[in-house]
Amino acid sequence: MKVKTQGWLFLGFLVLLALPLYAQDAKPNPAEEYVRHAQLKLVSRQTVQAEIDELVQTDPPFHMTGTYASAGLRMRLNYQVKLGGGAGGSLLEVCDGERLWSVTTLPGTKRVTRRDVRQILAAMETAKTRPDRAAVVDLALGGLPALLASFQRSMAFDALKEETIDDRKFMVVQARWKPDVAQRFGGDASGGRLPPHVPDLARIYFAADTEFPVRILYLKKPEDKKIFKPLLDLQFRNVVLDGQVDDKLFEFTPPDDVEAEDVTQQYLEQLLPPEPSTKEKK
Repeated sequence: MKVKTQGWLFLGFLVLLALPLYAQDAKPNPAEEYVRHAQLKLVSRQTVQAEIDELVQTDPPFHMTGTYASAGLRMRLNYQVKLGGGAGGSLLEVCDGERLWSVTTLPGTKRVTRRDVRQILAAMETAKTRPDRAAVVDLALGGLPALLASFQRSMAFDALKEETIDDRKFMVVQARWKPDVAQRFGGDASGGRLPPHVPDLARIYFAADTEFPVRILYLKKPEDKKIFKPLLDLQFRNVVLDGQVDDKLFEFTPPDDVEAEDVTQQYLEQLLPPEPSTKEKK
């Protein structure tokens, strides 16, 4: 599988964050409401800690591992990917509550970005009339809330059910790409087939007792098969909610070998779009 740059590992943990924002449905269904509630509950947590384990079923398959920790606006995500032939890559995101730094390392390339969290939060107050402002901010702040926000912006939830696995209850939400997003991935607006490396749908497994998204399963239906098969399996293990977190995790010194790119303005423009010119108004 060809791994693309643009700040993220394609089909990796934050694959959805590379997508633009899309309008939300006016009347969310029960599955959408559940995801939004789970996202709000996640944001309200004092702290979150978890190990990340992900298997991508390409030819050949490859494995990703990492750790995640958050405490309010502070966040740290450390993610490693092992590719075939000994190649690898990594994604490191660290937010100290004021700036969020992102370092993406792929074979032969390295990208460092930063965004001003406080400036984005201040813009949110100015953009109170925009109904989607909260999702923009979640995307800007990164981490698990951003992942759920991206699901809400890029996928349509079409099912919600309860499942019991190994005596543990889960609420399972199923989602499919919105037509315009599917087009960006090489599909068509009528729901035609997507490329082999792009999943057709996703299922999010929320622990019923905590509403924490412990597993995200991306599924693909092969042309010669009648059932969906796992393409990517992302799991959060050893999850600790509202526990003690080492403050040093949220400290960061930018590397000297790459100049950091400030991407704050991209998020500010989502919150406060520029006024149309006089010609455009006419």
